Amino acid sequence: MRNTLTLIFTIGLITSVFTQNVITYAGKASDDYENKYESASNLNPLESYFSSPEGICLDPSGNVYISEKNKIRLVTDKVHIRAGSLQRPSFSEGYKNGTGTQTTFRNPCGMVSDAYGNIFIADVNNHCIRKIEKYVNLGNGQVVTTFAGAMPTSGLPGYGTSGSVDGVSTAARFNKPTDIAIDKNGDFYVTDYDNMTIRKITSTGRVTTLAGKALTEGFSDGANGISTRFGTPWGVAIYNDNSIVVSDPWNTNIRKINIYSGETSTLAGPTTKADPRQVDGTLADARFRSPKGITVVDGIIYVADQNTIRAIDEKSNTVTTFAGDVNKFEIIDGSGKSAAFTELSDLTTDNQGNLYATENSLLVASHVIRKITINNLAPLANFKASKTNALVNETITFEDISSGQEPTSRNWSFKPTTFDVNNGDTNSEKISVSFTEAGFYEVSLQIANNFGTNNKTIKDYIAVSTTGNVERYNYSNLISVYPNPAKSYVNVQIDPSIAQEKPLVKLFNSNGILIQKVDNYQFIDVSNMSPGVYFLTVQCNFIHTAKKISIGYK
Repeated sequence: MRNTLTLIFTIGLITSVFTQNVITYAGKASDDYENKYESASNLNPLESYFSSPEGICLDPSGNVYISEKNKIRLVTDKVHIRAGSLQRPSFSEGYKNGTGTQTTFRNPCGMVSDAYGNIFIADVNNHCIRKIEKYVNLGNGQVVTTFAGAMPTSGLPGYGTSGSVDGVSTAARFNKPTDIAIDKNGDFYVTDYDNMTIRKITSTGRVTTLAGKALTEGFSDGANGISTRFGTPWGVAIYNDNSIVVSDPWNTNIRKINIYSGETSTLAGPTTKADPRQVDGTLADARFRSPKGITVVDGIIYVADQNTIRAIDEKSNTVTTFAGDVNKFEIIDGSGKSAAFTELSDLTTDNQGNLYATENSLLVASHVIRKITINNLAPLANFKASKTNALVNETITFEDISSGQEPTSRNWSFKPTTFDVNNGDTNSEKISVSFTEAGFYEVSLQIANNFGTNNKTIKDYIAVSTTGNVERYNYSNLISVYPNPAKSYVNVQIDPSIAQEKPLVKLFNSNGILIQKVDNYQFIDVSNMSPGVYFLTVQCNFIHTAKKISIGYK
């Protein structure tokens, strides 16, 4: 009996540790949202009325953007209208580019921010992707343009033109795009809802069809995008470096797509048309009711499945109900399954242990934004240094700026090991270090809590010299050096954007002492140089960059 009681207590403790917290982040529920809609800015988030909030995203500064029936709003400590008409929602739809409130939309939905803070919006009924220039301050209106898809037709109010055409920028055509995601290379992925396809847009605006066949509804996986069929692709998120995940409400499943080949597979849910219902279990056995918004945090896929949030873990082969109660259709803040939602639409993350969801229903007063804290995440390691180039024995301070949940332990490491700790220790949040020999140093920070470990390493992060001449530069990806290591010669290839500027090329030793100015960088004779590590620098009007070269080694 004692053992049984102990077991029950342990299970209860584990459950409480993993409990997720759900709160109302912004919006005031109302059935009369059309008349209660407020056009003013600087409103308290919990006292504001939204009109059918659909899309949500965060920019790199942590600002939250909400798309609703006719506009885009920014939520900080207050709610501000940044783009779209100030008129009542039902009377203000249109397609007009411009600045701030002089612009119009027609049911904007999914959104994403690029690394610079520009917001890209799937403007559903204008059949295009709109772009909002990065937020600067409240005094400056944000400029709205068309990134891809048809420009407005003539007449009033002027709407976009639907279709399915691959092409560049406004030469392309979409048919009710609902969501958009961006990968690390700056390429976009769009769920083209009424075309039943997945579209890819490069950073330069070239649109292609990645998977599916336009206007061909169905279900099939395939080794390439051409043979794949979708029902109603709605939400899209970056899964890893090679794939995206897409929610398909009509087929009640979650699909995984290779971003290079278009190869598509069913990640979770039925592989044949099945009745919509919510069932936890293995990836194959799980069932979804109406999966829409989708996002990924720490390798776990979170899906807005009507009135619950589901968690998909491919590694453990499980689908679980993360938050919400399938039997409750109302707004209730609380923990985990004690919380309740109405009709969830979009889902995003701040990558710091929080999800954000838009919620609106025609049946129950909602039109709110919910925030869900993920309590079972490992922290995300990150750090900064007081300087990245220094003299020998000069002190550099490193600071842990990790995000997410608080770490319970940390450990700093530096390679090579020719360094002294002047303040703190390798387990400190801040540590001051002096490097006793010239060269480039690798810096690593490992942090952990009860839920996992995370590590960040930057190679050649710190440049140390006797003269201070060796610096860390940007844009090192624009030059390549081969062979490296080298014995007799070195060939340097420089990106044409730099080469046309007639760059100055120099060779330094590891102590930062200039060895030679290089006239013919396409063939550098190093046969008479002493074995060791050297640094080749390239400088022009707009770029400074450097490469490390090993000479005299096999």
